[in-house]
Amino acid sequence: MKKKKLTYLMLAAACLLLLGSTIGGTRAALTYYSENYVAEITVSQIGVSLLENGTVVSSRDYKKNEWNVSTNNESTSAGGTLLSNMLKEKEKIALNKKYEEKLTVKNSGSIDEYVRVRIYRYWMKDGQKVTTLSPDLIDLNFANTDCWIKNPNETAECTELFYKGILKSGKETKPFADTIRIDGKLASEAKVETKGNTITTTYKYDGVEFHVDVEVDAVQTHNAQDAIKSAWGVDASGLGIL
Repeated sequence: MKKKKLTYLMLAAACLLLLGSTIGGTRAALTYYSENYVAEITVSQIGVSLLENGTVVSSRDYKKNEWNVSTNNESTSAGGTLLSNMLKEKEKIALNKKYEEKLTVKNSGSIDEYVRVRIYRYWMKDGQKVTTLSPDLIDLNFANTDCWIKNPNETAECTELFYKGILKSGKETKPFADTIRIDGKLASEAKVETKGNTITTTYKYDGVEFHVDVEVDAVQTHNAQDAIKSAWGVDASGLGIL
């Protein structure tokens, strides 16, 4: 099999517009990066898919010397949609309520691989990040911690998880997340102003969006220790990935 210097990274992003306690809409973007890092990998028939509640959000498979992209968003080949079925029609989001959000990875290629996911949680308003609201208020519940190993050097905004062991061709992981909830503490983040007999309360979350971005990438099992070190910059044995 021919070896090439290629990389493989999948990003699925979902954001919800919060206006008071309602959702104004959902949207997501799926992006592929080809020069984020360089690793020597066998790319023939490698592939990986991101699934949400049992449905493929997006997949990318290398077949016949080209990448084949498939998403659940027919309007673009570079965008998938997360959380599109989170709410029923005209339903408003409820703080502290848990919504099903089972996220898994499937090896959609024909060779075995190691898998990593990165989850980013943050707030946006008018195209700018809102740093006064904690990412922890976006409570994505991480599951199956026995087979998804967390990078101890994670940041508040980014959680990095490594799937323990080899993901065989055609196999799917256990969920690395199973529910999502907006913490009720969000409602306490408010500014109160008094003018005469008028008291005005402005919530910090008025008009903001919460974002959950999920990146998925895979590396070959051949020379795994070196491949993982080159691609992800971690000691696979030290973390217990291998």
